[in-house]
Amino acid sequence: MLSLRIALRYLFSRSRLHAVNYVTGVSTLAVAIVAMALVCVLSVYNGYVELILAGTERTDAELLVRARSGGVFDLSKYPQWPKLLRETGARSCVRLLYSKGLLRADERQWVVEVQGVDRHFGEVYTMEQQLFSGRALSSALRGYSSADSVLPITIGAGLPLLTDSTARGAEPAEVTLLFPKRRGFINPLNPASSFSGMPVEVIGQYPPMSLETDHTIYVPLEGLQLLLDYERDELSALALRYPKGTDLEAVRERLTEGLGSELVVQDREEQHPELSYLIRMEKVMTYLILLFILLLASLNVASSLTMLLLEKRSDYAILYALGASQRMVGSIFRSVGLLIALIGSSLGLVLGLLVSLLQQYFGIISTGAGLSAQALPVKILPLDLVLAFVSVSAISYLISLYPIHFFVRQRKG
Repeated sequence: MLSLRIALRYLFSRSRLHAVNYVTGVSTLAVAIVAMALVCVLSVYNGYVELILAGTERTDAELLVRARSGGVFDLSKYPQWPKLLRETGARSCVRLLYSKGLLRADERQWVVEVQGVDRHFGEVYTMEQQLFSGRALSSALRGYSSADSVLPITIGAGLPLLTDSTARGAEPAEVTLLFPKRRGFINPLNPASSFSGMPVEVIGQYPPMSLETDHTIYVPLEGLQLLLDYERDELSALALRYPKGTDLEAVRERLTEGLGSELVVQDREEQHPELSYLIRMEKVMTYLILLFILLLASLNVASSLTMLLLEKRSDYAILYALGASQRMVGSIFRSVGLLIALIGSSLGLVLGLLVSLLQQYFGIISTGAGLSAQALPVKILPLDLVLAFVSVSAISYLISLYPIHFFVRQRKG
């Protein structure tokens, strides 16, 4: 406690060499600026993650239950799932089946993502209410039967079937959906026998939304299961929607516990692992770059302590005469280094938090121009504040220990 009191006096009292006070102030300010930059940059990256995920609300379910292996699972092996959905308060549930297929229209063809959906599709995915043209698939499913000879489908914006026929004023092209056969004999002399297909009718098209959905077609689940030789309960995923205000994290934990280890429950961020991974890697790399800048700024702390050690040489004899040990003298100057690190980190944390809040509520800095201009997104996470404070304080303090250790060792010699 005595060493801390002496350190406070050394830090805030006027020195005989005024340069010591100036260098100490500059050192504290340098640490504060790096801490402020850390808080602001991490908050902006969090804001971009939230902004990107907000853009997927139309195309992604709030929670998605999938097989951990990534393939098809048999829902009949999990008889507890209806009870779990009732207990967690699920509002709607859609059965999904994913596959890749070949969409052929006259002489044109596209490799497409195919998604089989049931009649509750529009209750979970809001994209169903935002058709560019035509009508929704969920409305066609009310009268659909797997015995029908034509499969109604809706398509993404990247498949120009409806737009081409509208522009030409001609009848829509004859469209066929083909899949590689999963079972049965395949004649290598007749490649066409390795595919099973069915005529389809394009009843609607979605506007541009994302790279994934723009090249996806949506078909009745029963028809896709029939084409791919899947049973009724063989699915790729269950898409869930919950009322507003539901604690989705608690629901996810409850579903994970109830469904077992073979199924995984994903939120929107986990449904796009590659996207969130890239953003987080950029965040980590920026964090490391700022830590490197912090190393350079922390050298100012070491410089200010070196000057203070030289300026206070005349005080050592007095301290030793009063009974102070070399350990106590070292503790005094270590406390000075710790105070500089803590004051700089605290000041930077407050400034960074203030700048982030101003950006969040007033949008001071914008990106883009004209109609595309928007304020930099900001989201402040308490964990990032703790990380910035601990990182800056620890690195600044550890670097400040070197001149003290060097001086004490020299004194012993």
